[in-house]
Amino acid sequence: AKDRAIMDLGQRAFVSFVRAYKEHELAYTMMFSMLPFAGIASGYGLLFFPRMPDIKHFKIEFKPPLNIKARDIKYKDKNREKQRLKNMQARREKNEQERKAREALEAERQRKKRKEKPKRRRKRVHQEIKSEWEELQREVNMMKKLKK
Repeated sequence: AKDRAIMDLGQRAFVSFVRAYKEHELAYTMMFSMLPFAGIASGYGLLFFPRMPDIKHFKIEFKPPLNIKARDIKYKDKNREKQRLKNMQARREKNEQERKAREALEAERQRKKRKEKPKRRRKRVHQEIKSEWEELQREVNMMKKLKK
């Protein structure tokens, strides 16, 4: 747990193993769905289970072997670590901006909804009442014609 590069290699190796196992030609002898994914991930020394479309529909209970947070592991190479921190900061800022934009959009949507809803509702209710009265009037006229 001293070099993030080793952790990255383990994760890449696990993903490669799972994809290769899924794509092999003897699927009837070595069933993909029967693999112990959590055990294999522990064998590769993973601290978290990678998100993969190949196995997203399986229910996998993976518990990391140690209480180490992956984000706390640094690269030994200073340049790579500096780049990783820079990327993390950029990702945080981007996520923060997206969150603020979503919140502003939602607030705007709620404000418009509150503002417009009563008007539309009154108009719609008025329209419904008007159409019901018109229908009643037609029925009354039909009754008068039938009596004649």
